[in-house]
Amino acid sequence: MPRIKNFKIVFVLMLFAATVQMAHSQETSLPTDDAPVLTLDDAVSMALSNNRLVKISALEAQKYDYRLSTARTRRLPQFQLAVLGGELMHSFDFTFDKGVFGTYPGTGPIPGDKTTIRNPARFTTYTTGSLDQPVTQQYKIGLGIRLTEFARQIAKEDVRAERQKVAAEVRTAYFELVATQSAVLAASESVKTLQEAQRVTKEYIVQKTVLRSDSLDVDARLAKAQYDLSVAENGLTTQREHLNQLLGRDLTTRFRVDAMPEEDSDDLTLDAVRQKASQNRPELREAQLKEKQAVYDRRLAKAEYIPDLSLSVRYQGLYNVKVLPENVGVAGFYLSWEPFDWGRRRNNIAEKSRAIDQARNGLHETESQIAVEVGAKYRKWKDAALLLKATRTGHEATSEQFRVTTTKYKEQAALIKDVLQAQAHDSEASFQYQQALSSYWTALAELRRAMGEE
Repeated sequence: MPRIKNFKIVFVLMLFAATVQMAHSQETSLPTDDAPVLTLDDAVSMALSNNRLVKISALEAQKYDYRLSTARTRRLPQFQLAVLGGELMHSFDFTFDKGVFGTYPGTGPIPGDKTTIRNPARFTTYTTGSLDQPVTQQYKIGLGIRLTEFARQIAKEDVRAERQKVAAEVRTAYFELVATQSAVLAASESVKTLQEAQRVTKEYIVQKTVLRSDSLDVDARLAKAQYDLSVAENGLTTQREHLNQLLGRDLTTRFRVDAMPEEDSDDLTLDAVRQKASQNRPELREAQLKEKQAVYDRRLAKAEYIPDLSLSVRYQGLYNVKVLPENVGVAGFYLSWEPFDWGRRRNNIAEKSRAIDQARNGLHETESQIAVEVGAKYRKWKDAALLLKATRTGHEATSEQFRVTTTKYKEQAALIKDVLQAQAHDSEASFQYQQALSSYWTALAELRRAMGEE
């Protein structure tokens, strides 16, 4: 039985060494490969520059620059030119009665007899041209330009919202990756330790100094540890691909992440967070812009009562047709107005007024939703901070208990099952601490997004 005691001591010492190594690895969060380190700030900056969804949103906003330029061209003179060329489908005649142009002394009636001028069916062209400079329409055009400007500003707020969303997703993915990377390190060290224990156990089986049940227990622990390592590695690979996707780069790009320090921002108050959110949230800014947009839309509807008056120059040309003049030009004013619309414009204004009420209610509802969301995120972050402190204290307690139990076992004051149980508790507490740290930073990332930060 002395050899059994020696084996157990060796096994416990290996477990203790593996625990120390795992704790050191979790502090540094450095995997065994030589992949470059990707910091959180670099990841967020890269995502805001290269993320495809951010680019799509930015391109959509840029389209409004062209729409605004198009709307401004409505203020300038409008040119129109049309040419119709073809053969007459049938001939047509002009008939002038005798003396239709008058009767003169010495000449008599003009024409002297009833005269017909025939125009055969042949090729002819009809040309029209116009130049119109809007006058009274300038007011309506200006309102339309303002509506387009509001739409462009709303599109820019959509870009801000997408950037905030992507930044929050990158931070969350990064924190989850740190936790998974720590889990892979812990699982890898556990597999190495159990593989060595399995090797030693097989030697003692040959020497018949340990029980078969001890060997099966080590084999079972090793199989479970290898399964946990495989699950953790697969999860790490998937999370790396997801983060690479958010960064807008090749999915197979290798990298490793930094450890997460414990930073506390107790100076943040709920009132300050809500005040910052009311200033930065793009949803609130969009709701305000939509209210202004609705007001200008109603003004545009009222402007439909104003007649359209333009400075106009018109030209008409008709060729290969006798009697009619080939060129006709006129310059002056062109007025267009619909005096009776059977209530159409009035109903349109009433509809736009209801849209203003909708926009104002939407603004108040958005303010309330943001206040509720910020409050929930703030309380979740506070709870995560308390959980982090609790798990940190628990982790320190289990580590100390594991050290004390190991010392007692060396002094033959504790059983091996006590050591194994203490080691299991310490590993569980370490895992819970890493999860709590990840949850804390994730909650802070969600709070920052709720505040409207990138």
